[in-house]
Amino acid sequence: MTTELGASIWLPAANPAGLTELDVASGVVVGQDEGPGRPEFVHPGPDPMARLGELAAELLSASPCVIAFSGGRDSSALLAFFVDVARRHGLDEPIAVTARWDDDAASDEREFQEQVIESIGAEHWEIIRPGNDLDLLGDEAVGALVGQGLMWPAPAYAFLPMIRKASGGVFVSGEGGDEAFGLYPHGRFWDAVRHRRIPLRPDWIAAVVACTPRPYRRRQWERRLPPYQAWLRPEARDRFGRRLAEEMDEPIRWDRYQVVNRSRRAVSLTLGTLEAICALEGARYSGPFLDTAFLSGLATWGGRFGRGDRTAVMTALFGKLLPAPVLARSSKASFGGVFWGPASRRFAEEWDGTGFDDRLVDAEALRTEWLTPVPVYGSAVPLHAAWLAHHAVRANEPHAGTP
Repeated sequence: MTTELGASIWLPAANPAGLTELDVASGVVVGQDEGPGRPEFVHPGPDPMARLGELAAELLSASPCVIAFSGGRDSSALLAFFVDVARRHGLDEPIAVTARWDDDAASDEREFQEQVIESIGAEHWEIIRPGNDLDLLGDEAVGALVGQGLMWPAPAYAFLPMIRKASGGVFVSGEGGDEAFGLYPHGRFWDAVRHRRIPLRPDWIAAVVACTPRPYRRRQWERRLPPYQAWLRPEARDRFGRRLAEEMDEPIRWDRYQVVNRSRRAVSLTLGTLEAICALEGARYSGPFLDTAFLSGLATWGGRFGRGDRTAVMTALFGKLLPAPVLARSSKASFGGVFWGPASRRFAEEWDGTGFDDRLVDAEALRTEWLTPVPVYGSAVPLHAAWLAHHAVRANEPHAGTP
């Protein structure tokens, strides 16, 4: 049985973020935020590290101040900076909280975690072991789905065990760090030009394409980066591919890139989701690397051409606080094995196809993806949508706020 998405889960209680059918079917949110809450950048922006210091001092005054610490570059920089501010201002140090899965090698960042903690001498570090609780359809996820409906990003519920430790205070994470520091595609090109080196061939090509007319650039992205969502029907796949090509068409200037990146729908939805799930546990959420004033300052600091690649940028900003190997690391943990656990597999095997318009989604192709060893990231939102439709969570019952 298949049903229209609008007939099954698309009620305010089940879709508070207002995800579109294509968002849910593809499992990826793209596009710019055109709403009234669109962030406004200022130019020139403040000194980015001074602004970060103001934020840190404000957040550290809340008790407790909990920082999600994975050992990656962003969370490590955030933790080191907050500890430094706390010591300089005589404030209580933040509590670093780390989730570990001893039997999942792909998520293991123990070496870097211990190196960072030892380097900065953090006083408060707690390690939690959620086990199978963070399955995409485990107890934590199901509780969030029933209470919150669809979420973006789908694994946002995974922060809940950490957020509970911030009850009555503030929960801080490094969301936005990848985009602010590391995903600008032309940093190496401009750095080579600045230092009178010959840019690498891929960097040359990317820069040349970025200077061509927009329609040409979009066609290039469509050819180079076709959607990976094999479960989408051809028409839906083409629609999503066009939108994805627009998303990947990054500005060649660093300062404009920061504005475009912060204005994405995915960013505003992430903030809304994290604020909502923190509120459920009596905590406040903050993502300092998404603060518009900080990013305004970062845009001004980097100017038109930025300050090099991710390692160069983060070393310039946080090099006095962290060891060089932490700032230069290229590896990154993966949590696919954590999220796709027994409950998700069981639902995939038993699912009857409910929840998707057959014109958008090939249900059997979607099920096939869910049953692969590590399903692609974009298949998580459709899993939650299918679960909500299958169980008819509040969809056929009167509830507050639904006409």
